[in-house]
Amino acid sequence: MKVKYLNIMLGLAVAAMSWSCSPDALQDLTPEDSQVFITNYEKNTNFGNYSTFSLADSVFVVQNDRSGVATTALDFRVLSRVAENMTKRGYARVGKTAKPDFGVNVLRISETQTGVVANFNPWNTYWGFGGGGFYYPPTYSYYQTTERYWYVEIIDLKNAGTSDKATVVWNAQIRGDGIFDENAVASVIDAVFTQSTYLKKN
Repeated sequence: MKVKYLNIMLGLAVAAMSWSCSPDALQDLTPEDSQVFITNYEKNTNFGNYSTFSLADSVFVVQNDRSGVATTALDFRVLSRVAENMTKRGYARVGKTAKPDFGVNVLRISETQTGVVANFNPWNTYWGFGGGGFYYPPTYSYYQTTERYWYVEIIDLKNAGTSDKATVVWNAQIRGDGIFDENAVASVIDAVFTQSTYLKKN
């Protein structure tokens, strides 16, 4: 029994040493390396057949079950960069009353999740419990994670008609570290448009 116990302890020690010596790839990431740009589009949409767009003058803020609008300096920079990219692709910005072909919205989304994890003691299986053995009850850890990201969408107003519902023909998510840094606004907004080569006027 002593030999078996010694082998277990040596195995745990070697595992701990190898874990502590291995590099932490996540910690080595720069903010730029952690950024993810996700774009989706309606494949039946011919973006070249649209000419104008209207952009909201504020950013929509969604935080779990709450929502509102924001007009901070950062929000205005994001809106301005989105408008600049749309203009570069041949679309003319017009007011809402001018019957634009596209409606463009920018959202700042914050999602918070809470959970619980049971931490079971691995020695329970080894030592056993009951019949004079020992038992260590599990402990519980509570965690809370919050993810904030940008969401941009383009809505087809040209073919909406009199319906209250309009189709989202393009959307983008910008996730990762540093995306709310004012110095990074231009690059992260440009990135989602750069990978959407189909989004342009003929």
